[in-house]
Amino acid sequence: MNTTLNLWQLAGILVAVMSLSKAVLVGWRLTLGRRRYLIAQLRKVAPGVRNDYVEALLGEPKWQSKMTCTRMVAPDAEEIMDTEEKNQEIEITIRTWSLFRLAYLVTWSEDNVLVMYGITTTSWWFRPRVLVGDTRVRLGKSLLSDLRRPDEHRAWLGNRRFGYLEEHFFGNPGGYRSWYVGVNDIGYQAVAPTLDWDDTETEVNRMPDRKRNEYRAKAPINTIVVSGVALYEELQKGQFFGISLGVDQDLVRLAEREYYVLDSWSNRVSLHWRHWWSRRHLNRLERRSVDTLS
Repeated sequence: MNTTLNLWQLAGILVAVMSLSKAVLVGWRLTLGRRRYLIAQLRKVAPGVRNDYVEALLGEPKWQSKMTCTRMVAPDAEEIMDTEEKNQEIEITIRTWSLFRLAYLVTWSEDNVLVMYGITTTSWWFRPRVLVGDTRVRLGKSLLSDLRRPDEHRAWLGNRRFGYLEEHFFGNPGGYRSWYVGVNDIGYQAVAPTLDWDDTETEVNRMPDRKRNEYRAKAPINTIVVSGVALYEELQKGQFFGISLGVDQDLVRLAEREYYVLDSWSNRVSLHWRHWWSRRHLNRLERRSVDTLS
């Protein structure tokens, strides 16, 4: 009888310990350990994996949309193809995840297979180390000038939106992947490029060498997009990303607290805190610029 009771007690203790351990692990991932947990999950994302696999890692995406692209055809194959085959349109599915208010993940997929993915950091607390070829950079901290300067780049500046990207390709040593590195206006430490459309040296969506060198020396990288073999005409012509490398600010900002339709006390406190922090950060940047000029 005593032996039976002891076994039941031991089983109860084991179940309680397992339940407590699971609760502690979940709490750790949602609080202090969420940055490490997020980085561990993002390491498993790569071009060629299934969309279902990414959802198993990070849950369902918050946003989803579609775009149409034209597949590129090799010049020697155009002669034996008809017009319909040459202009083959492919439907691309774009999914966007909001990652604990620390970052955004965007994936582009074709036929349920991931073609490319992009990470944009939005917090000083999330600055993961990323390998661009053989060079290690840190999102939100490393400057564009830490990488060699490629010829391919795009810059845009509007009344409210801005961005910058440049393409890096390393051939077989890089797994024939392309890295699109740059600045997203919703990301952490976003610095707007300097574009003067009245300057005769300024081309459309390109910066003169001098201004580009100055910009690369002061702009931190907050967004990186990794692509597999994506043979789309829009990508080659520089039209694939539009005005956002990675996450689209106009898409995701409507889910932010400042755009909530239903008001709450916690929402007002959060908005006051964010406005105070933004003013503090702006004043710090202004003082730093004044000290630099003096």
